[in-house]
Amino acid sequence: MAKFMAPETALACLVEDEGATIKDRVRALRMLPHPPLLMLRRLLHRPRTDPKPLPSRLLAAAALAYAREVAYRKTHRAHAAPKQAPTGNALGI
Repeated sequence: MAKFMAPETALACLVEDEGATIKDRVRALRMLPHPPLLMLRRLLHRPRTDPKPLPSRLLAAAALAYAREVAYRKTHRAHAAPKQAPTGNALGI
């Protein structure tokens, strides 16, 4: 177990912290190189009846980060080497 948390974990915690300022939350979201999709989904799909709605600036930054991350993952999955189908025997005949 690590003694200190990773910088990405600290930034993700700051993005989800409701007590932090909007500017700090947006800056932390932009500093994350590859934000977790689960965190972005939680930010984007909050119920509208929440007592504290998500600020529009953070919502827009989360939507852009989600679109960028999905596009990044699609392109890198396409460039990955395709797996070969296993053959019926050990000799590969």
